Amino acid sequence: MFKNKQMNIKTIGYTLAVLYALSLWAFVIFIQIPDYTSRIVVYFLLFVALFVGSIAVIRMQEWGRKLLVAINAAMFIVLFIKFIPKVNIVPLSYFILNAVVFLYFNQARVRIQFAGKKTNEWKSILVVDDDISIIKIIRPILMSNGYSVLTAQTGEEGIQIAKLQKPDLVLLDVILPGIKGREVCKQLKSDPLMKDIPVVFLTSKDSPDDIQAEMSLGASGHLTKPVNAKILISTIQKILS
Repeated sequence: MFKNKQMNIKTIGYTLAVLYALSLWAFVIFIQIPDYTSRIVVYFLLFVALFVGSIAVIRMQEWGRKLLVAINAAMFIVLFIKFIPKVNIVPLSYFILNAVVFLYFNQARVRIQFAGKKTNEWKSILVVDDDISIIKIIRPILMSNGYSVLTAQTGEEGIQIAKLQKPDLVLLDVILPGIKGREVCKQLKSDPLMKDIPVVFLTSKDSPDDIQAEMSLGASGHLTKPVNAKILISTIQKILS
């Protein structure tokens, strides 16, 4: 499935490369040299950048995806302001293309493919939290950085999933229905098959005593809600490295 999705992305990359190459060729043919202005040079460089970005996408390079997203977003705004009120058919077609390319390459499921290319190995993260809104926030952050995500909303469920799936890391809330987070950590660390799985507490409880209690149970880290995405990913990367 992963390879099929990457093949679809590469096919779109080839299509865009051909389209941008033809657009660049037509642009050079129809714009006469005496008419060159700074604005024309900017447009020319934009087409070149789009072509280079599409080639990078074919190679599954994350910077190419970001380049296409950024340029298409900028062109979308410019064309909307300057040309759409005039209903000019050529800019209108590019306006639609810019929107489609931006929306496609900015999807989480597409970003995952490029993140997976960087990590070369899918690490699994088990998120144990009874607040579904927290899971909905954290899941796309983790997935967009190349991690597969398992979820549980009770301590009992978290322990069971950890036993069956052996995740690479557990993000664990303290306040859970049934077995509390610290007891979950204690059980994980007392099981020979799961004791080496790093546990990071993700909770609103952040007093020194709370953190010390978590560390004494064998936790590898502590993050406070609401968590910053960059801090979350850097903490996970540091622990898993």
